[in-house]
Amino acid sequence: MSMSPSSASPGDDDMDPVADINVTPLVDVMLVLLIIFMVTAPLMMSQLPITLPKASLLEMGKPRDPLIVSFDLQNNYYIDTGGGHTDQVPYEQLPARLHAIALTMPDNLVYIRADKGTTFEKVRDLLKIAAGAGFYKVSLVSQAQQ
Repeated sequence: MSMSPSSASPGDDDMDPVADINVTPLVDVMLVLLIIFMVTAPLMMSQLPITLPKASLLEMGKPRDPLIVSFDLQNNYYIDTGGGHTDQVPYEQLPARLHAIALTMPDNLVYIRADKGTTFEKVRDLLKIAAGAGFYKVSLVSQAQQ
């Protein structure tokens, strides 16, 4: 068998042009630029020439004390409106009292404290009463485990 001679010599195979693009150096450069921008961007933001207004703490006022509604195992309900003043309220008068307080302080926070041995139904009912009175920021109070 005879082999036909090719036009390229056997030593020219190493010098053929490569059609693939080597993206590794491009990725390296882009990652370095990304890191540089991530480090310098927060530094540039803090040097903006902005004059901030001055305010004192007296202008903002003291935050309002939360309303604390508590009950124990003997079905005694208590309302603590802050400042060390706590009133014992019968269950029948509780919705009316909470509604009257909600009219004067509608955006106040309400904490509900229930005795550990009470049933969930009583806590649920008290949550309904607080929501029905007009309070929408209601939280349950518990003691941290040790």
